[in-house]
Amino acid sequence: NFKTMKKTTYFLSYLLVAAIAVSCKKDKTVTEQPFKALFADNALSDAALNDTTTNSSYYEFGFEFTATKDGKITQLGIHNPAAGTVRATLWDLSDTSVIVQKSIVVEANVPKYEDLASAVIVTAGEKYAITMESDDWYTKYVSLSDDYTYPIKKGNINITRYGFRSVLSGSPAAYPTTFPIDYLAGIADITFETEE
Repeated sequence: NFKTMKKTTYFLSYLLVAAIAVSCKKDKTVTEQPFKALFADNALSDAALNDTTTNSSYYEFGFEFTATKDGKITQLGIHNPAAGTVRATLWDLSDTSVIVQKSIVVEANVPKYEDLASAVIVTAGEKYAITMESDDWYTKYVSLSDDYTYPIKKGNINITRYGFRSVLSGSPAAYPTTFPIDYLAGIADITFETEE
């Protein structure tokens, strides 16, 4: 019957269009800057104890982390209390090798992020670190008598340790050797992207 065939054709056409629309649906990209979020989290510090240091000795300092989801790092960033050029270094902790470095020209107290030439693919559960070389930094204290408890979760990033090392200005990146738990210092950051 022609009427039944016409209804069936319309119904099948509708199903085909619906199937194409569902298959073309794109995942939502989630963008995170976890270390900026860490320092902005006032629940993680006593604001009266927080501090800013400028024109001190040079240090390589930053954070170890893992991702809870596969993703990619598209930018490195710095937030510093003084203007100047600050080197950010992304590390692969399976062998403590440098993945990528960026020298970032910053203004005082203004976060600055720069695109990487190629995104760095991040595998969930693998260990990475982001450090900066500078003689200026922000410091956060949880209290005078308490220590930070790791991991600290910020979005899809688990921050597992803070560390530093004394260095000479402009020297090659040297991985931190001291890992205090009573404060956090420096805001070297990443832009981490995942699909939802």
